[in-house]
Amino acid sequence: MNPAPTLTTAKRQGNPAAFRRLLASNAFEAVADNATRTLLPVIAVASLGAGTVEVGLLNALGLGAFLVLGLPIGALVDRLPKLPAMRAADLARAALILAIPLLFLLGSLDMWHLLVAAALLGIADVFFTSASGALVPSLVGSNELGGAYARLQRASSLASIGTPAVATAGLKVLAAPLALVLGGFGYLCSALLLPRASGHATPPAAGPRPRFWRSIAQGLSMAVGHRTMRALLLSNLLLNAAAILGNSVLAVFVISSLGFSAATFALVGTVSASGSLVASLIAPRLLGRLGIGRLKIAASLGCVPAVAALALAEILPGPALAWVAAQSFLWAFMLVLATVAGAGVIPQLCEESRLGTVMAGNRFFTLGIMPVASIAGGIAASAFGIQPVLWAWALLAGLSAVPILFSPLRSWHLGPEPRGTNA
Repeated sequence: MNPAPTLTTAKRQGNPAAFRRLLASNAFEAVADNATRTLLPVIAVASLGAGTVEVGLLNALGLGAFLVLGLPIGALVDRLPKLPAMRAADLARAALILAIPLLFLLGSLDMWHLLVAAALLGIADVFFTSASGALVPSLVGSNELGGAYARLQRASSLASIGTPAVATAGLKVLAAPLALVLGGFGYLCSALLLPRASGHATPPAAGPRPRFWRSIAQGLSMAVGHRTMRALLLSNLLLNAAAILGNSVLAVFVISSLGFSAATFALVGTVSASGSLVASLIAPRLLGRLGIGRLKIAASLGCVPAVAALALAEILPGPALAWVAAQSFLWAFMLVLATVAGAGVIPQLCEESRLGTVMAGNRFFTLGIMPVASIAGGIAASAFGIQPVLWAWALLAGLSAVPILFSPLRSWHLGPEPRGTNA
């Protein structure tokens, strides 16, 4: 028998003031993340003469932390106070980031410093992300999870739009390592803005707490074994695989096949961030009107015409760039809607005392598929060309609706109770 939902039966009031502080903290954390992701490769290439191998390794280290350490850190977060863990992660990242311009000024900066920093930043990021995801349900009411995650996504989207422009402006007047001070400042602000207390104490687990490694196994088991969670996991796995498969060929297709410049391709990224922002603004209203299941299905299916517009850009009427921009906006828009629709599902089905572990188990699969899909996309594009990969991108995105269609999630409104029933 599947575990019964636990949080939906415990209607509670949130802590709006604490959530607003968490929202502000996450906004600055997103600014710092975006600045770091933008500037570290630039520093590696422009200041240290790194090649593609070094840059690829640098970019992979953050995701590697989620894959290698996500499960034990998720279990550890369940045993730690969430806010101190997040604050420590912010302060650690600030120290790591600010050490890079200091080493540059001393003339001691080397590539291995960036690689070590990227690895440690990835570990701290896992701590912050795991604790933040597990903290949200204690700050908002039980029926407000979808809107809360949408507001967090909105803050991230705003950072995605503005931070690259600020970082680029900084590069025009400062050496690349010195511009990285923006990231350190963002992490410090994030730490300072975190709330001092959550909405309520996390309830203890029913019965004695399992041993550390056994709790990890239980988190994986629940993420895979619970029918509703498994459907969400499979849907997100397919959608993430589609996104990374597309990213593996997108730049080559736009720059080499369609003939646009790298600067034009970078500008398309701003259009994509705009799509994310618009989606995060209207997601709460759509979630209230359509419900979790219907919104997630509609968003997954909406990804198909978005990718098709890109695949057919060369033969559709009008400028190809217009279709590339339309794809970028619509894809990001649908992806955020699908993400927000499913964000509040696991907290409604899992005890808060085990939430970090179960969410880490879910991320193990949904993030674990990403490097596999990236490698597969590159190999497939080399063997069969880019067009088949683009259509595979669209197909996988559309298939992400299928697990939801054949699960209890299809009838969820804001929780396990379908529309029209009493909570």
